[in-house]
Amino acid sequence: MSTGGWSCPHSINGNCQIIKKECNPGDRGCVLYAKALFSNQSSLSNEAFQKRMQRKLLKTMKDLSLKKAD
Repeated sequence: MSTGGWSCPHSINGNCQIIKKECNPGDRGCVLYAKALFSNQSSLSNEAFQKRMQRKLLKTMKDLSLKKAD
């Protein structure tokens, strides 16, 4: 399933060669999982992406506060 401006090198004839099922960008196991937001609000990747960004922000804030303390 390639409907956007990006095509996955792991999709062959609409099937994902990594997770061995129909290509649905953002599914668990997909190289984009938790790395991108999708316009499809029901994509599992969206929630994982938000959690990943929150963890990254907290880590950055912690690192900055440690640098400031030095």
